[in-house]
Amino acid sequence: MTNKIQVLIVSPEIKPLAQTGGLAEVAGSLPRALTRQGLGAALIMPAYQSVLNQRAFSFTDPGLAFTVRQAGEEIPGSLLRTELAPGLPVYLVRCDRFFDRPGLYGHQGLEHPDNPERFAFFCKAVLELLPALDHYPDVLLGNDWQTGLLMPLLKLADRPRPKRVFIIHNQGYLGLAPAAKWNLLGLPEAFNTLDGLEYFGQASLLKAGIVYSQAMVTVSPTYAREVQSPEGGQGLDGAMRHHSGKLTGILNGVDYGIWNPATDKLITANYSPKNLKGKRKCKKALLAEFGLEALEDRPVAGLVGRLAAQKGLNLVAEAAEDLFRLGLGLIILGSGEPFHEELARSLASRYPDCCRVFVGYNDVLAHRIIAGADLLLVPSMYEPCGLVQMYGLKYGTVPVVRAVGGLNDTVRDNVGQNPPGVWDTGFKFSQFQAKALVLAVRRAVELYRRPDDFTAMIRAGMAEDFSWDNSARRYRGLFENLLKEDGRGL
Repeated sequence: MTNKIQVLIVSPEIKPLAQTGGLAEVAGSLPRALTRQGLGAALIMPAYQSVLNQRAFSFTDPGLAFTVRQAGEEIPGSLLRTELAPGLPVYLVRCDRFFDRPGLYGHQGLEHPDNPERFAFFCKAVLELLPALDHYPDVLLGNDWQTGLLMPLLKLADRPRPKRVFIIHNQGYLGLAPAAKWNLLGLPEAFNTLDGLEYFGQASLLKAGIVYSQAMVTVSPTYAREVQSPEGGQGLDGAMRHHSGKLTGILNGVDYGIWNPATDKLITANYSPKNLKGKRKCKKALLAEFGLEALEDRPVAGLVGRLAAQKGLNLVAEAAEDLFRLGLGLIILGSGEPFHEELARSLASRYPDCCRVFVGYNDVLAHRIIAGADLLLVPSMYEPCGLVQMYGLKYGTVPVVRAVGGLNDTVRDNVGQNPPGVWDTGFKFSQFQAKALVLAVRRAVELYRRPDDFTAMIRAGMAEDFSWDNSARRYRGLFENLLKEDGRGL
């Protein structure tokens, strides 16, 4: 076959159009890497209110209207088009009834109650629109529960069927539809079984992707093992073990065109492993920005990410007294669950001399914190992949992480047993306990107080390569193997 393999990435969010977490980063970066591997790529997502209000993108209307039958109703929609980069189209499914509202999945801390209807419509619309795209896909790459319904719908489709690949970015989000909403999914009743979508009396759209995909990917090798365990499977560990033959773990990558301290225009000064003067300037500017100038000679940690139970902020709060007794400064950036947002604010108010919090999403500030901090705390309860620790490594900001998921795969723990001159890249702890976090931070602070050794670890981290090209090669191999089943492939 001389033509390119054509891949359609179906995602509920794509950076920079819409983002709530790492899924958008992946959806925005992976297609660029796939095109560098010689594949054709396109993306499709909902036309959210926030997306259509953006000025950075212009949207063309090809005049394609369609209807989706759902729960006995004909629901109209239309297709818009823009480009993520030249030759990299993004299609947007417009249906103002479902997407012309604040928030992607919810608003003011509450999920939209009709999320099953919204994303069932989205999946059916994608299926309806496949013939209208610039290229009919050879592979359809779904992402998380919002796209899970596409897998059984494609299996049943009476048209050319792309290979069905499903990425699980976070198995904690099950995409549950109550039994009363089964009829809106458009599937035969035979699919509503324990071997199908049924999940404790409801339907799980995530499980739809697990059961009916032809290949399944988790976003790190460790997470591929964890989701098959009762502790990490979120009630779906049995299904994951049953379908483990089609499961692989492919580590997410980093877009070093965006995340590179040598070229980053969002930080105070650029720097490289050979010349770290700029990093010291970034720290000084960061502390001045937050009124923490007194901490310039002390270790300063950043915590950047969603403020949610998964991310372990409660460990930081429980350990705060001991952490700050070590001389640590802490700057927190993030938004999420109201309880954890308030927990972050309370830390800043309790420890005004060494802790600051910015509640909200701020990409510029994320770059400045990651560049200016000495340490990066990622004490997650679970972490399918995690990107922030890989950003930290590139920026010479030593990660202190819990040894789960992608955190375990990307950080080498410094346990002081290496030969002279051979350095690991960070610090890990295993138990989800405040005491374990404190012990790991203590090891990091002790190394910080040995500047030559700490600088050696910084340089070891900056030398790591988690570029998307490495990951894209594995995706390409996966697609080629699937297509060989039909005598297709490169």
